[in-house]
Amino acid sequence: MASHLTLYVNPAWRRVGIHSPFMNPWWGNPYDGAVSFAKQMFDTYTFDTSLYGITDIIEKADMVLPPYKHQWFLRHDMPLWHECVETAVKAGKPLLVDGAGDVEFPLNVPNTYVLRIGGYRFIDEPGRIIIPTLVDDLLERCEKGELKIRQKQSTKNPVVGFAGWAELSLKQKIRTMLKELPIRLRAIFDHRYKTMTKGIFWRAKSIHILQGSSKVILNLKSRQSFSGSTKTAHGDLETLRREFVDTILESDYGLEVRGDPNASNRLFEVCALGRIPVIIDTERNLPWSDVLDYREFCLIVDYRDINRLADIVADFHTEVTPERFEKMQRRAREVFVQYYRMDSLMNHIIRVLRTQGAIKGS
Repeated sequence: MASHLTLYVNPAWRRVGIHSPFMNPWWGNPYDGAVSFAKQMFDTYTFDTSLYGITDIIEKADMVLPPYKHQWFLRHDMPLWHECVETAVKAGKPLLVDGAGDVEFPLNVPNTYVLRIGGYRFIDEPGRIIIPTLVDDLLERCEKGELKIRQKQSTKNPVVGFAGWAELSLKQKIRTMLKELPIRLRAIFDHRYKTMTKGIFWRAKSIHILQGSSKVILNLKSRQSFSGSTKTAHGDLETLRREFVDTILESDYGLEVRGDPNASNRLFEVCALGRIPVIIDTERNLPWSDVLDYREFCLIVDYRDINRLADIVADFHTEVTPERFEKMQRRAREVFVQYYRMDSLMNHIIRVLRTQGAIKGS
């Protein structure tokens, strides 16, 4: 069990806007019915307040917490951001920043520790703490918590499931490729920069490869927009979520490819449902990799091997024993509950902060 963490937040820092989930136990759920899935999740789960607390007395604090995401400060209130930073500097306290998001902007603040969901292994960032994206427990939400183990069918090709955004219009493709031109040119000299191309291109390529293979069966629900928000979804959100859950549960593996950040909700949702993710590794930073062996519950395919994706999945499925196949599914679900679900995160955040020397252990 990690030691208790006390965070300083000045009550005068509160603004109108969506605050960091760190503040939900005190400031409430900032989401309304318009973003129903987020509201449901935050109504059900929160960071474990037995492991951390908030104070307005800075002498009692271990760290200073700006109470909004870094991206929010950049867009809405830079003076408040500077005040938070100056408060930490003046008090000689480390700064804990919620910097997780689709676009994660660099920080140039000493003695700062920042939560991220993305980034790239070949680009270092001091004080970076990789956390899971915050997703709901779909097994509890949609299946009453009943884990449905899939038995290995040795006489059949493996089924790989994917439901989500995987298509761009021609206009969108051209606009995106032009925007990415500097990165694509840089990738000519360092192939690792190729991983920075928009996730939907990696998804489309993965799907194309799987569709063209006779060795696997692709269980596909391809969509033309992001389906997790009422602003972008084409169709009823509940129906779209049900389609995703059914697609994954009716598959042996769940295809997991990066989104706009170098991360995806899908990894954690597939694990929540007790299926084996097939991760396309685009120089990914995977959360809690210092204590988790991802090969216990995932199949990881390096982006440089993506053209062999179908063969890799088929060969793995041929070689895996029925016992290990079942064990991987159970481990995926176990890892979600113990390492990925929101109510488990503070233990690991504090552990990493202690490892990095931000706070002292008890």
